[in-house]
Amino acid sequence: MSIKAVIFDLDGTLVDSIQGIAYSLNMMLTENGFPVHSIEECKRMVGNGFIELVRRAVPEGHRSHGEISLYLSRLRALYDQHWGYGMHVYHGIEELLEYLQAHQISFAIDTNKDEGVAKKIAAHFFPRFTFLRVLGTTPQMPKKPDPARALSILADLNLSPHQCLYLGDSEVDIMTAKNAGFLPVGASWGFRGVEGLTRAGAENIIHDPMDLINYLG
Repeated sequence: MSIKAVIFDLDGTLVDSIQGIAYSLNMMLTENGFPVHSIEECKRMVGNGFIELVRRAVPEGHRSHGEISLYLSRLRALYDQHWGYGMHVYHGIEELLEYLQAHQISFAIDTNKDEGVAKKIAAHFFPRFTFLRVLGTTPQMPKKPDPARALSILADLNLSPHQCLYLGDSEVDIMTAKNAGFLPVGASWGFRGVEGLTRAGAENIIHDPMDLINYLG
């Protein structure tokens, strides 16, 4: 196999997490007297980390640096309590991870979700699997689509970019993969769907996790 490592996005790729994100976001918005957003609206707003989610979610006149910091802090506190609300692993993901593990293909997570929560999710939902690394948003590393985090995973494995595949459900993931020189593959079951991935320039889109095997050779 030419592909030696697979890097996964988390939200909308490995797990359907939108219920907990929307629940926590709308609770913060309600507390501040702001209109709430539907699940479908939340799907369109996520992908660039919580600070961008807050900027997109609050009314236009409430986006000063101070206000955004306040709302962001409250959202993080609420999500730390409710991250598991409605969350589940997408059908076929565990079978794919079993296949990768059995064939000695390394795999890791690269997400714009806060790293602490990302690690909790990986530990809770994937206790049988060994992710090389679970990387998320920290003050030390730039967020996707900057490829720095993904490339740091590759450096750990001493692999070249053409030996790595990147699976994600959003335009941010496709851009990250291209910026890193990885093979980008879009997950149609995620938050953006085929239309969003196509607009992002995704040339390889799969509809079932096990279809990824076709790209490993």
